[in-house]
Amino acid sequence: MANNTTRPPQEKVCGYEYTVRRGDSFYLIAHRLGIPLRDLLEANQDINPARLMVGDVLCIPMEEDDAPQPPVNTPTPEPDVPEADDSLDQPAAPGEGPAEDDDMAVCPESSRRTVNPGETISDIQLSANLNRHTLELANPQADLESLTAGQVLCVPQENLPCQTATTYTVGQDETLESIALKRNVSVGALLRANPCLAPSDFTAGVCVVIPARG
Repeated sequence: MANNTTRPPQEKVCGYEYTVRRGDSFYLIAHRLGIPLRDLLEANQDINPARLMVGDVLCIPMEEDDAPQPPVNTPTPEPDVPEADDSLDQPAAPGEGPAEDDDMAVCPESSRRTVNPGETISDIQLSANLNRHTLELANPQADLESLTAGQVLCVPQENLPCQTATTYTVGQDETLESIALKRNVSVGALLRANPCLAPSDFTAGVCVVIPARG
């Protein structure tokens, strides 16, 4: 049965293909090419966003009416993106950020957030109401478990969809904090075990994973 949140396949065509390069993520590619991230994810449902590999070939979706019709025997045009040897493997010029800051180059200014002293990824999830899956896609090269004061993260405005687990059903009037207290686990551990859920998603009827106590 078709998901009513996904466009029927016939309404989209693959405008061209894009080969994944070092440092790429679905979030970065979507912003760099100026296409909706949800459309890019829907057009490449066979590829796990968390396991995107260098050399993977992505379908760049376009509306059927707007899709270019390349002449016969003419190669499909490549998107205007930097060559890997020019932008990813060369040392940064004086005054320029290191190669790993390429995440921020495509992150909107309004979505950039500087980590405060002592702040953890769980604190950011709680304040922004984002699931871990979204933050991982937006910051593919960041170690979210070892944040440092002054570090800049890309914090999107909305959560991205991903498949949830099914080991415990949240009861009536239960919350993230009450479940953590009841199960004797930390809020951070509960959020890490449920990367598809934002703090406000822990509501009655939602299925969650309860991490083992270490």
